[in-house]
Amino acid sequence: MKGSDFIAVGFIVLYFCGVFFFPLTVSPDGAVVPGSLSEGFANFGRMTGAHPYLMGFFKVGLLATFGEMLKVRRRTGSWKVPHLFARFVVWGITGLVFSYVFAMFASGVGALMGSPLWPVGSVEKNSWSATLIFAVSTSFWQNMIFAYPMMLGHEWCNEVINKRRFVGGEEFLASVDKHIWGSFIPKTIVFFWIPAHTVTFCLPPDYRVLMSAVLSLALGFILTFRPKPAKP
Repeated sequence: MKGSDFIAVGFIVLYFCGVFFFPLTVSPDGAVVPGSLSEGFANFGRMTGAHPYLMGFFKVGLLATFGEMLKVRRRTGSWKVPHLFARFVVWGITGLVFSYVFAMFASGVGALMGSPLWPVGSVEKNSWSATLIFAVSTSFWQNMIFAYPMMLGHEWCNEVINKRRFVGGEEFLASVDKHIWGSFIPKTIVFFWIPAHTVTFCLPPDYRVLMSAVLSLALGFILTFRPKPAKP
């Protein structure tokens, strides 16, 4: 292991220590105040609930960027990623969108369950079956409707960053790898993201915060996938 590898391990340890011993909390009047370190994880959940966009920006921005760096380290042996700050900002904005989309799909599915529009029939509230049906349904619709456009949009942002200029739609689509976007990414949605987010939506809301943060690592890793060059 290189010295930089130990720094990377230290970052992960520090990040999760920051989650479980989060030093700030939200008072009843909505002010951000120092909190007890023994209630750090609860503090993290309260802060996320009170400031979802700010926390979403840094939560996804930090871990997804690290996932991207991890992919580069595995491929090249170096942690250096060109234009790192710009990529962090893009990931952070993606985290803002996640904060809205996760709540939107969860609220939408929750509102439909038990209504005449719900195709599964009546489900006993607060039962394990209701939780599972809610989680599977929310994960399925979120990923089928939102995941692919989000990932493709992120790839476009990467092209803009790499070329340091605006990239038009025709030029971008011509550069898209057909194997990755026609096969690999759809397979990750079906076989990884839908099951992973099913687990996420089975958890209580505070634990969804942590799970989605961990999945940001995988997202940064997956979205920087590049095929090996063909042998001549």
